[in-house]
Amino acid sequence: MLERAALHQTRFRTPGVTPDARGVVLGQKGVVLFPSLDRLVAFLRAYGEEGSLDELLPSLSLRRVVTPLRTREVLLTCAAESSYRMDRVASIAKLAGGLVFTGTSRHFVKYRDAASPLGYDVEELLDERADVVLYHDSFRQAYGFEREIIFRDLVMKLEPVRVPPSDRRTPTRLFVTAEVGVGGALVGYLFRWQVRARAALAEWPSQSAFDDANRRLYVFDCEDCPPRIVELMAALPGVHVFEPIGSNYAVELGFRHPIALDSASSLFDDEALTLFRGDGHVIRVEPAPPFAPVRSLVRNELHLEDAAGVHGAGPANADLTFELPLKLDATMAPWRAVVASVVPLPQRAWLARMLYALPPRTLSTLRMAIAEDRIYLLDRGGIEGVPLGVFYSEIAERIYVPSGMTLVPAVAPPVLADLVSDAKGGHVFFEPEASAPRVVAASAFGPVSRQVLRDVAGDVVHADAPERFDPPLPLMQYGDARRFPLWGVPGKDLPVAPATPDEEDP
Repeated sequence: MLERAALHQTRFRTPGVTPDARGVVLGQKGVVLFPSLDRLVAFLRAYGEEGSLDELLPSLSLRRVVTPLRTREVLLTCAAESSYRMDRVASIAKLAGGLVFTGTSRHFVKYRDAASPLGYDVEELLDERADVVLYHDSFRQAYGFEREIIFRDLVMKLEPVRVPPSDRRTPTRLFVTAEVGVGGALVGYLFRWQVRARAALAEWPSQSAFDDANRRLYVFDCEDCPPRIVELMAALPGVHVFEPIGSNYAVELGFRHPIALDSASSLFDDEALTLFRGDGHVIRVEPAPPFAPVRSLVRNELHLEDAAGVHGAGPANADLTFELPLKLDATMAPWRAVVASVVPLPQRAWLARMLYALPPRTLSTLRMAIAEDRIYLLDRGGIEGVPLGVFYSEIAERIYVPSGMTLVPAVAPPVLADLVSDAKGGHVFFEPEASAPRVVAASAFGPVSRQVLRDVAGDVVHADAPERFDPPLPLMQYGDARRFPLWGVPGKDLPVAPATPDEEDP
């Protein structure tokens, strides 16, 4: 059925095979036949540990094939780029119980071995309708494709295997997932023991038709976590600890995936987070949630006394009490949201002179609160137009720190706003020289025109009204009643003919 290939042989009966530069008979594709799926997984695991599966994945194809006798096997097909690659594939496939062939389209002949270093050729092609025909030195078999096996789906469905305790180690980086009821407490626990960790809240639609609520899960990214804390988290119900294999995929601690995932990193998207649990369940979050340091999420207790105006700091007038003190520290971050300025009392005269030169637009948006020892200025559009005093940046709603400084430990703006909720809508200023912040009531701020301009008093001028002169009206006199009453009125006489004796009045 097969004949050995000879050196310098150029013509072959097997379609699509040619000798390469080494004289080895090689087709465009390589084919490996496995009797079962577990043998295929063993080959992939061994190949991934010795090399990289990423070089095979672009051309890798997995199919379940069936013979005319209805027996089923698994066929792996990849590009045979060179005899060096096929030599490595053949050596590992033989260990996993697979048979290696080479060809181009439908007919595949046995790949070379020790008995025939240059390869094999067929004596006669099998004329049978089939999707693929394999020629071995002990059999010739036609196969039909039953279905295709997607490599990604195969990786996701394989259940991790448990690692013996002697081979376990604590990695420097860990992923931890926790149910919502445990995740909130775990945030405070990691912060209390000063573990370098970041937290995120992953959410995705439920896979069950009977559950309308979205699935929610806390995800932690921990570094240099002490072994005792790792053991405690792994023992908590609802908490799973994962060892990262790559930047965005991990396997549960104490388990390993049947396939070397680090050799198939191209399977995992950079925008998704994939976690393989030991029970075979795969957690895939796409896109990956944003992470925040746990020190920004820890809940601190901060209380403010009721303040109607400006309250100073000191032992006799303590505005704030801390269970965890917040401190100001310098930062190299660029200045943002510089909307306030605190002008000390010695610069009050300078501020008064500057108000004469400020443009109307700046004056219309500027708000001012005058205290006994300083003046507070606010401008939501930016306070840079008033180059006086100490600039303050707004780190949360109505909470300000000197520009170039930040609060430590870092607290997220929504959390910080909740902590100072007792300010009754006032403005809170953290000052470097004070042990407690100052609170300025919102009602203390007003437009500059209302705060600094004096009342305008006008001089009352008394003026009498001018004398009125009414010209006399002409008087009219009436004579005896006549037929034409207007005769005889100056300017009203009309020239008429003299009356006859018969027309005179009686």
